[in-house]
Amino acid sequence: MRILIPTADYPPIEGGIGTVALQVARELARLGHEVTVVAPYFAGMEDFDRAEPVTVIRYKGYGAGWLRLAPMFAKSWPLLRKTDLVLGINISYGGLIGWLGQKRFRVPYLTFAYAYEFLKFRHNPLASALLRRIYARSAAAIAISSYSRDRLVEFGVPANRVRVIHPGANPAPPPDPEAVRAIKHKFVLDTDHVILAVGRMIRRKNHVALVKAMPRVLERFPDAVLIVVGQGPTMMDTVHAAWHAGVREHVIFPGRLSDEETAMLYDACEVFALPTGQDGRGQVEGFGLVFAEAHAHGKPVVAGRSGGVADAVIDGETGLLVDPSQPHEIADAILRLMADPEFARRLGENGRRRVKKELNWRQFTIQLLEAATQAGQT
Repeated sequence: MRILIPTADYPPIEGGIGTVALQVARELARLGHEVTVVAPYFAGMEDFDRAEPVTVIRYKGYGAGWLRLAPMFAKSWPLLRKTDLVLGINISYGGLIGWLGQKRFRVPYLTFAYAYEFLKFRHNPLASALLRRIYARSAAAIAISSYSRDRLVEFGVPANRVRVIHPGANPAPPPDPEAVRAIKHKFVLDTDHVILAVGRMIRRKNHVALVKAMPRVLERFPDAVLIVVGQGPTMMDTVHAAWHAGVREHVIFPGRLSDEETAMLYDACEVFALPTGQDGRGQVEGFGLVFAEAHAHGKPVVAGRSGGVADAVIDGETGLLVDPSQPHEIADAILRLMADPEFARRLGENGRRRVKKELNWRQFTIQLLEAATQAGQT
């Protein structure tokens, strides 16, 4: 099958949507499909693109805001005639191109629903009507969580057009003890009580509340260390919160790390914690890929009870869900896991098994292809 993925999110752009585009493209290629990705141009990505198992066509103008649709459309349109399926990773870009391609060339397309990317238009009647039409005319709208599905139906998309398919992570190999020692040496982690957070530092990730939980954790485990991987607009607020709480010596901010180093920290940590919540604009996590990544490494998770996170983390089975606005509740969940290694191990192993069985990119990709095929048969 010849599959086109026109997207506004793809490496080096970070974030969950870019990860979906990258991993789905790779899995489709591994399954034997001919995949073309139309993605934003950034200098220095030539070697990366050549190493991918797909054809990557780059368009310029990413920084032009909504006008980036024009160069994306110009690169995508000539390919549609020879395409069997379009994946509209972003509803306002790839989804629109898929809809127009269907009207002109009768090419089927799939749309995707995370959460905020369509909810931000709910008070704009014209934009909402267009997005509802794009979703409704797609072979299927792939919602990444029950939360996203429910919001999409409330938005006005027919429920029978929506299918929930959970994304996930690639299963991780067994930990390499030497690699774990090396990464702990690099960041001077001379303790086993390592708490890890990974993610772009934005308000809904709630890093500040996590830092505010640390004094309570340190009362019980004085050698505990929190390492926060990532950067973003709330980084300075989080650093200031650490100083104000008197825990700056116990919080490490390494910024962005390579995938390899991040994987080593997953193996080195005792608990993964990210109390995701809601920001002032109503943005929440549609799912939370980092939780699946932590599960892939067999780690128990502490996560915020919000958005689609309840689909990513099964409370009491693969992790603990907490009120993201309550630092003491975050701390108590971390302490429960650190004080009961057997309970923590059981949650981590449950998470690892879930990734191997269902929360992985191979299953996600197979299921979205099934959704397209089933729609074509009805």
